[in-house]
Amino acid sequence: MVSLSPNIGKIAGITIQLHWTFIALILLLFVLLATSTQGLFYFLLIILLFVCVLIHELAHSLVSKNKGIKVTKIVLLPIGGASMIDYDKLTPKLEVLISVAGPLVSLALGGLFGLLYLYVHTGLLGQAVYILFELNILLGLFNLLPGFPLDGGRVLRGYLQRKYNFMKATKLAVKVSYAVIVALIVGTIIYAVLIPNVSFAYRYLIAFWDLIIALFLYDGAKFELVNAEIRQYSSKMTVAHMASKNFILADVGMRTDGIYKSMVEKGTRIVLVKKGSRFFGVRDKRLGEIVKNSQSISQESLRLFDVPVPQIPKNEKLSKAIDMMRNGEINIIVVMSGRSVSGILYAPYVEAALEVYLSQKKSKSNKNGS
Repeated sequence: MVSLSPNIGKIAGITIQLHWTFIALILLLFVLLATSTQGLFYFLLIILLFVCVLIHELAHSLVSKNKGIKVTKIVLLPIGGASMIDYDKLTPKLEVLISVAGPLVSLALGGLFGLLYLYVHTGLLGQAVYILFELNILLGLFNLLPGFPLDGGRVLRGYLQRKYNFMKATKLAVKVSYAVIVALIVGTIIYAVLIPNVSFAYRYLIAFWDLIIALFLYDGAKFELVNAEIRQYSSKMTVAHMASKNFILADVGMRTDGIYKSMVEKGTRIVLVKKGSRFFGVRDKRLGEIVKNSQSISQESLRLFDVPVPQIPKNEKLSKAIDMMRNGEINIIVVMSGRSVSGILYAPYVEAALEVYLSQKKSKSNKNGS
């Protein structure tokens, strides 16, 4: 899968990914400020904001790692970010502790910039320090709002789990999230109408930006609810329940016309090859290079299999495999039974099957409840 959000490096073994919205913001500001005399100043300011957001997310991740929770990667957005962690080992107490770490660090950074402003409060440097003071305070406070996917939503869920189970706590936190979204929209309308002495363009910009934030919050809340449903209704399901045999496992010496015939018979475009103890796939656009003639697969043609495919034991929890796919933006996982391949997990198939399965389980649960 080609991601629109590229990896930009690693810190403490954690992959750092820049979300496409952050890239879009940088490019937009670069275009808008290209003709401005202070264009470079504001561009550098965005880079410093990026560093502050990174520190915010590193706080989450480093606390997670310190408590023995695996961190897959960090995705940075303009209004915060997301640390992809192993939720299987996450307790309510740990969720609260990890969640508050980011906002507290942002507020601390804001405090440091505020103190610095007392000594440097003139010129462009003073202006930059004050803006970073404001942005870090806003980042910390905004992320403490009790709505998913913000840190405050996770803190609220962790607190609610003192009385309710994970599913009930998530549902209640999602309801609060929707209330926060409504309050944001109403507040934006009031602000845009009542704010004096500003242009229509400025009012439009504020409304547009808050709409983006509202959509971000809505999608995040919906995503958390779906995740909670998966955890509840598929808690007893293993990877083996969703493993598919609809793929071709090729090897050196296998004739490419045989691969093509098997692909037609099985109706699949998934062709994997084993290299040592690892598995690799081939990109769709290069698949034709392998099956276009009736020769055998050679060491030379094996170079086309350059997409690493992770493995998972067949008795592992299905929810763990789903997290692997989402966090790593992976379409295929090889399912292993010991050292043998017992099937694959293919993301589109898993998503479709889960949608039907969850619909049936929720329908049955609603009937029993009534």
